[in-house]
Amino acid sequence: MISQKVRDKLIEQVKTEWESDFFYLAMMAWCFNNDYDGFGNWFYNQANEERGHGLRILQYVTDVGGDISVPSVDVPRIAFEGLEHIFKLQLEHEELVTKRVYELVNLSVQENDHSTHTFLQWFIKEQIEEESTARNLLAKVRRAEGSPGALLMLESELAKQRPAKLPGTEEADG
Repeated sequence: MISQKVRDKLIEQVKTEWESDFFYLAMMAWCFNNDYDGFGNWFYNQANEERGHGLRILQYVTDVGGDISVPSVDVPRIAFEGLEHIFKLQLEHEELVTKRVYELVNLSVQENDHSTHTFLQWFIKEQIEEESTARNLLAKVRRAEGSPGALLMLESELAKQRPAKLPGTEEADG
């Protein structure tokens, strides 16, 4: 059985993951509103991934005998200044999420909770990937500054890597 202390911190992490979901949806909206549809699609997929992370945690808590709850989330209200600003904020946000995952790992060690420690290893690997991707994309956006063609190529590359299936965009069956 999971300790109440670890369970509570995991539910806090669900809140963090779901706030990340809304953070990326806000970025998606800015991109679509500014005709960066490829970037918008990419952030849509990021948002869905974060939602899945929260659900993964809830499933784990259930699997180890803990009670789950749905945390309330704070929806970000950010005035984005442009693509570089968005990708800079994404990197900073992923670094914050990594810090919180490490705090959970440390707590699992303190509580001698081997199953949670093992479970969190997936999140450590995921955060390494998330930070690396964010750092790489920020560098690419900065290099493309002042070069619409380079920015278009980057946007196209992202759209191919992770094509979005936005609700309502599927063709009707005929």
